[in-house]
Amino acid sequence: MTRLLALFSTALISTAHAAEVKVLTATSPTDAGFKLDPVQSPAIDDAAAGAVFTLVDGDRDGNGGDLTVLNDGKMPATDDQPRANFFFRGGTDGGRIAVDLKEPLRLREVNTYSWHSGSRGPQVYNLYAVEGNGKFDPAPEKDMDPAKRGWKLIAEVDTRPEEGDGGGQHAVSITPGNHEDLGRYQHLLFDISRTQDRDSFGNTFFSEIDIIDAEKPEPKRMKPDKKIVNTYPSDDGKYTYVIDSSKAPDLTEWSEKELMPVVKEWYPKIVELLPSRGFRAPDTVVIEYKDDMGGTPAYATGHRLSLNVGWFRGQLEGEAKGCVVHELVHTVQNYWQARMNNRNASQTPGWVTEGIADYIRWFLYEPESKGAEITRGNLAQAKFDASYRITANFLDWVIRTRDEELLQKLNEAAREGNYDGKLWKRWTDKTLEELGEEWRKEHEDKLSA
Repeated sequence: MTRLLALFSTALISTAHAAEVKVLTATSPTDAGFKLDPVQSPAIDDAAAGAVFTLVDGDRDGNGGDLTVLNDGKMPATDDQPRANFFFRGGTDGGRIAVDLKEPLRLREVNTYSWHSGSRGPQVYNLYAVEGNGKFDPAPEKDMDPAKRGWKLIAEVDTRPEEGDGGGQHAVSITPGNHEDLGRYQHLLFDISRTQDRDSFGNTFFSEIDIIDAEKPEPKRMKPDKKIVNTYPSDDGKYTYVIDSSKAPDLTEWSEKELMPVVKEWYPKIVELLPSRGFRAPDTVVIEYKDDMGGTPAYATGHRLSLNVGWFRGQLEGEAKGCVVHELVHTVQNYWQARMNNRNASQTPGWVTEGIADYIRWFLYEPESKGAEITRGNLAQAKFDASYRITANFLDWVIRTRDEELLQKLNEAAREGNYDGKLWKRWTDKTLEELGEEWRKEHEDKLSA
């Protein structure tokens, strides 16, 4: 349910008249399709669509989208989709974005939208504007007061809640109070601040900026998809599983009757298989079907699993369930968090990360399928760091023949940012290369016989 956070007004002085500006803010902790009353849904063909957005201060985070995502009329599909949002580099205190409308327009609304599951959801910024006829600094840096450089302060925005990190969808609408419009402006300046400074993840995921021309017809608004979202608590109440089949209504029943029993059984098992000191796996797992993933069957981002609708429809009796188990392992691994707790964290090789996921899938979840066997057909690729199924086979061999606790040791080193190839010698008395050669030789002899 949409939850209205705040409604307030601030008196500002316009060159034409004294204008009262209302700042309407609303948020939803869950996916409401950005239909957040009293703020209208994002516009598709507003004045921002043809405007020029410029980064005048601050650094864009390379993991996110560029400025074009702010006026493309598209919204992210999940609460942690970096490429669909613009945000400033981690560890910095925001920055400034200038918008040139190309000509002075009478503005009726300026709306901003953001979405993230944590502290990068709320919005904190000041909006300045100028008509453009007089002298003004078009690119004032962060340490400069725009009001002293020819800009006029229009509104102050802060959607942070009094408690909690404010994760969810946030919508802001800056509207006129006692007049028909905000004023006539060509240039806008968004002076953006981070939402918190306790870690490097405090810069807002901005999804869209709308600018509504008071002299143009009402713009087209985004219509959210009809949502099919079902929630399944674990039997012990410890975990919550959510399946969003909005993009695949025909898979709703299969997901509930066939997939969910597997998830409920194996997610807690995976958590138990991959422990480390002080680590707590996500309490909530969100599984969403998508139709824009190209040839990728599935991927995991944090606590969210994205499943390719087309691929899953063709694999319901094949690899679908095992694929989800593989992605659940990634949800529990959380190796990316190592850099948050360890300044000198080493990077875990991808073959280790994927090899662990496929080991749990092929040798623990569905060993009868023999999907990670070494055969004459793939013997030439049998290298310990070949990743996925082949690395899974290597890990199984090491666990069976050298160290039955290797999975836990390898996971802990990766999660804490301490992985080093030399650890294999400590664990097994042999180097990684020696183990790989012995494992391969055993398969060669077996296949020759």
